[in-house]
Amino acid sequence: RVPEADCRGQSLAFTNLSPQDDMNIGVISAVGLAMGLAPTLIHGVEGFFPMLARWIVNLVLPPFTLMAPSWTLTYDDQIQMLEAALKAAPAEKARQAADYIFVVIFEQQQNSAAFLGVAVALLYGLTVPIDDRHLFHLCLGVISVFMCLANAGNAGLPTGHHPKVSPNGKMVGVVFAPFWAVAAALNIMAFIHTL
Repeated sequence: RVPEADCRGQSLAFTNLSPQDDMNIGVISAVGLAMGLAPTLIHGVEGFFPMLARWIVNLVLPPFTLMAPSWTLTYDDQIQMLEAALKAAPAEKARQAADYIFVVIFEQQQNSAAFLGVAVALLYGLTVPIDDRHLFHLCLGVISVFMCLANAGNAGLPTGHHPKVSPNGKMVGVVFAPFWAVAAALNIMAFIHTL
């Protein structure tokens, strides 16, 4: 591609790229952006129906520890667990307990909304020329770094603290910390290229 120059006339971009180099960065860019769609595939519906997180518990998490998926956790079970958590709170903290339960579910809804927004942006990003994708790669590169750190913390590394990591949750961290590390690397490379 044609080199870009700043006001001092120094090159800011890659110069004399071969068609093979352009194809390679195209693949890196497309794969990097596509990896950002994963959370929406799993969590997208929770923005509207947060209690459907049970399908993750029933079907998605068990294979991480070689267990068979099942439909054992029901909506009624979820409600009973939430009510038990509220009853377990000290009486003088009942309002804060109710707010905490609200915030936990509301954060899940907001995360889903963010995932949906990112997915729409990434799908659009895949349609624009590679040289115009730098903001998509910057956003997803940053998200990928923090997703990697969160998953690494769940896997047992000192990159975060989740006080109730289940065995399946730990294995999710073991699998997805490297996934997000790769996504971060691809998006950082593509970001640098598209500057």
